[in-house]
Amino acid sequence: MSFSLDRFFRHSGTRFRLFAQSPVLDDFRAPEVVHVSSPKGSLGPGPSDDRMYALSPIDKKPYGAEDLPPFRGPKELPALPDLEGHFDHLHPGDRGFEAAHMFGTVRRVLDVWEVYLGGPLHWHFAMTHPRLELIPHVAWDNAHFGWGFMECGEGADDQGEKRPYALNFDVLAHETGHGIVFSLVGVPTPETLTTAYRGFHESASDCVAMLSVLHFESFIAHVLRVSEGDLYKANELNRIGELSATRQIRSASNALKMADVVSLDTPPAELTGKQAHTLGQPLTGAIFDIIVDLYLDRLVAFGLVQPALAQGLRRAAAASEEALDAADDRALTDAYRSEPEGFRDALRDARDMVGLRLAATFHRLQPAGLTFARVAETFLAVDRGFSGSTNQALIEDCFRWRQIRREPDAAPGRPRETMARRSALV
Repeated sequence: MSFSLDRFFRHSGTRFRLFAQSPVLDDFRAPEVVHVSSPKGSLGPGPSDDRMYALSPIDKKPYGAEDLPPFRGPKELPALPDLEGHFDHLHPGDRGFEAAHMFGTVRRVLDVWEVYLGGPLHWHFAMTHPRLELIPHVAWDNAHFGWGFMECGEGADDQGEKRPYALNFDVLAHETGHGIVFSLVGVPTPETLTTAYRGFHESASDCVAMLSVLHFESFIAHVLRVSEGDLYKANELNRIGELSATRQIRSASNALKMADVVSLDTPPAELTGKQAHTLGQPLTGAIFDIIVDLYLDRLVAFGLVQPALAQGLRRAAAASEEALDAADDRALTDAYRSEPEGFRDALRDARDMVGLRLAATFHRLQPAGLTFARVAETFLAVDRGFSGSTNQALIEDCFRWRQIRREPDAAPGRPRETMARRSALV
């Protein structure tokens, strides 16, 4: 059931060079050529089209609450397409590469989610700003998405070198995720804004990034190679927004439960940005857990591993790291080495199963009265529509372990904590 964006758009789309992950990582130092859905020859200087445009100010402060696009100050010359309308002639270090990379990445993420949604996404700010303004560099150690704009600063790596967030796929995909969620779920009024909505927004944006990067075939191959097919091990899939080989902005396979984060009763105006990001972590962790469980189930369905092996992995993860190593390493590694493409197919299927369900969940939610439990209930309802009762117990348990859904009396738990603690050591 999985699909390939590059196969979809290879003949009709526009080429860009994109980093699948931050170029601070050794295995991702070179960008790769991808095809986005923009018809060949349709993009103007910037790049630009009728939905968004990139520009590079010569000197600009980050947008504030009362400061909105369009930017009217001095700016560098725009990136230009080649004679065929492509932008892959631009390489790192070339003038205009960061602007082209930012535009191409946002378009790539939109391509992923518009396939999941079954149609185009319309910006929530279109009533006043018909196009999204993309600014690849401002003097700021952050990146943000606002009313009609997305702009990026830069952050230091372990050696103190400044790394532009405009070249970090996860950061750009996360910010695009904010636009997707605002456009699908809606924008709350000051009266209906809740702390849960703020935490959900950060989690949903991380999930957009996590699923979007899995549409790079090189990334799928890398994750499975370094983990030897065992996604319980630490790998780049669960590291969101890498700043170095050992640091990231957040971890998807975290050990956090709702009891570990700020109370949902906290007034939203009192919630700090850091608290909002942390609040979303249990929900992000639940979605990561669901991806891994569906991946294991696909391996079983493909006949690549025995059901007892998948169950053994889960039981061992519940016991200890030593038990997990002893129980799964050789068996799963042998299976992966024998049929790596089957493992890639299983991960692609798990990716698209979760992506389709999340997109439909976003469509059904509303900002007023949003709770984490309602997100879980909606996800479960969407899954029933797709596959009946097949995945319900698996999904229910992932949410329950995170305390997003109430634990029924005497309900058996599934192995979560060891997996999360193991991955979070990266």
